[in-house]
Amino acid sequence: MENYTKADPQSIRKMFNSIAKNYDRANGILSLQMHKRWNRSLVEKAISPAKPKVLLDLCCGTGAIAFEYLKDAANPTKVYLLDFSEAMLSYAQEYAKSLQLAQHDLNFLQADAQAIPLLENSIDCASMAYGIRNIKDPDACIKEVYRVLKPQGTFGILELTKPKNPVMRLGHHLYLRTVLPVIGKFVTSNQEAYKYLCNSIHTFIPPEMLAESMQSAGFYNIRRHSLMGGVATLLIGSKP
Repeated sequence: MENYTKADPQSIRKMFNSIAKNYDRANGILSLQMHKRWNRSLVEKAISPAKPKVLLDLCCGTGAIAFEYLKDAANPTKVYLLDFSEAMLSYAQEYAKSLQLAQHDLNFLQADAQAIPLLENSIDCASMAYGIRNIKDPDACIKEVYRVLKPQGTFGILELTKPKNPVMRLGHHLYLRTVLPVIGKFVTSNQEAYKYLCNSIHTFIPPEMLAESMQSAGFYNIRRHSLMGGVATLLIGSKP
């Protein structure tokens, strides 16, 4: 039995490598396709208004966020798709080949989001979906994003969270504890991965504390959007 813990980042890398092939399919089934609406909210509220010439998508997975933005991007965009998992990046590269993205400059980086291999003040906008809770030191990641962002740059974080409504919270808890691991095993053959992912939602800091971490790193004008009653939360901050 695998022991996945973000205290051991290599175990998380191994986990995502193991589920990469069916990751998008599992997300669709487990979220009842709601994740596509949440992804669109990140694009529409954080990335599109910034009109970035250079975009960094952290914990990019199979590229869903970056490609969602690029399909409607009016101008050529340089995009860095960064992920710790080489398998996720491989699927992102394959997916990119099936899209009409020739006008854009795509760069795939296998790297740690706590040590972004880019220069200071080099990025117009950064995004991260469903990744911050899997990082060993979220504060270090947020500070790194602040470092690479240009002044007036935007950072959008989309994360799965716990609803505040007691009834929704109970239903959410039961779904995560009972349904999610079983479906995860059926789709990806790795039930332990989805047990970890379930636990990571329960144990991660609440959105207001994540907003405080962004503020401590230097971000201002931090906006918080609760999605589907708090099942997901979108936070957007700006660099002065």
